Amino acid sequence: MPISKEDSKFLKGLGLRLRQLREARGWTLEETEEHGWSSWRHLQRVESGKNVTLVTIKKLSKLYKISLSQLLKEF
Repeated sequence: MPISKEDSKFLKGLGLRLRQLREARGWTLEETEEHGWSSWRHLQRVESGKNVTLVTIKKLSKLYKISLSQLLKEF
């Protein structure tokens, strides 16, 4: 099933929010692996607005030490 324009907009917004959280910590994509993320390439896809699972979002909220509700608050 194709992703709707609304869902695509949500994913791009979430990706931007996650990129902002990473950059606020001063981390490059590659440095996220030093902080416990398994693959910077995967994170690059997430930040670019690719479809992502809820489990991935949960893991990223833990990595950035932000609650799921706070992470998704603006959406």
